[in-house]
This record gives sequence, structure tokens and C-alpha cells, in this order.
Amino acid sequence: MVTAHAASAPARRYGGASAEERAQDRRQRLMAAAFDVFGQQGYRQATMRLICAQARLADRYFYEHFESTHACYVAVHTQACLEAVLVVEQAIRVLPGDLLLRARGGITAFFEHIRSDPRRARILILDSSASGLGAQQRLDQQYAFVTELLKSRFRQRYPHAFSKPDLEYVVLGNMGMITNTAMRWIERGFSDPIETVVDHAHYAWIGLDSWMTQMNFAASEN
Repeated sequence: MVTAHAASAPARRYGGASAEERAQDRRQRLMAAAFDVFGQQGYRQATMRLICAQARLADRYFYEHFESTHACYVAVHTQACLEAVLVVEQAIRVLPGDLLLRARGGITAFFEHIRSDPRRARILILDSSASGLGAQQRLDQQYAFVTELLKSRFRQRYPHAFSKPDLEYVVLGNMGMITNTAMRWIERGFSDPIETVVDHAHYAWIGLDSWMTQMNFAASEN
């Protein structure tokens, strides 16, 4: 029989940490190790044991948090996406509200972000397709805030035609171009100046602005 005292007794702590805190610490160590392993070895070469060895944890702790190596990659990729989004969003927020200025600022911030750590480049760009992550999943993870920002800017810049394009196509098309441009840049060892790479990714947004401006004018005439 469990006494009232036993039922209300606090969970035992080891080394000043509760079981939940120790589990969270193990997860953070596994995530850091997985980022390093996926970022250096690549998705296809990464294994649970490589990750555990890097984290200096027994294999059994891996399955405390992840069903498989793929599930671990998805967690690492998601975290990398969130970090990239934060970097891009911070860059955009300090710029004037003009769509083209913000697009260029966001592209530049993203390219600088992946160049600053090649592990990010592999996880976010090179291996995301090899891992089986679908376009929609990558869109939801990486670009959801961009869609909302575009809606707001389209409404201001093209009041008569902002709802005409399918924003999913717009975002997928433009971000797909950025991703493919980044992939080639990575494969070239980041040898091209970042301004050149940004120029080649930004022209799609200039074309988008021209197209939407024409639609806005036509709609205002009707």
C-alpha cells in the first residue's frame, strides 16, 4: 500500500538533477552530436551509433527520444530550419517594408547563414531531398513565415491584384530557385562572391514584382 507520504514524495534527484532534467540533457547532447554527424558525414552515412558515440551516450538513450536515425535527422533539420528562419526574419524586420528590399535582405542573410557553417549547408540544402523530406514538408518548416509576410506585402503593394497568384506556387518557385542556387554555390565551395549569388537569386523577385505590378494595373483599370 502506498502511503500519502510516499505518494507525495518528490522524485529522486541524482547530482542535483531530476530524471526529466537528465533526459532533457541527453536529448540536447544527442541533437548536438547529430547535427555534427549529419553535417559532416551526410544523411546516408550517419548512423545511430555514430551519433551516440559523438554524444558519449549508450545506444539505449537514443531510442528514449528518436524512433530511428531518420526521425533524428528530421528533428535536426527542423531545428536548423527554425534557426535559419529566425536569422532571415531578423534581417527582414529591420529593413524598410519594400518587398524587393526585404527579399534581397532575406536572401543575403540566408546565404551568409549557410556559408558560416558548412554543416548547416549540408543539412538544410544538400541532404534534405536525399532524406526523403517532401517539398511540402520543407515548405511548411522553412517558409511558412515568408508566405504570411508576402501576403501582407502583396496587399500593400498590389491592392488590386494581391490575391491573384497562388502563394504556394510563388513561394515554392522562388525558394526552390534559392535552394538550387545555394546548392550550386555549396558545390563550388562558396567560391563565388555572395553578392553574385544573391543577384542570381534575387532576379526572380524582380520578375515577380514586374508581373504583379502589371496585374495590379490591369485590375485597377477594370
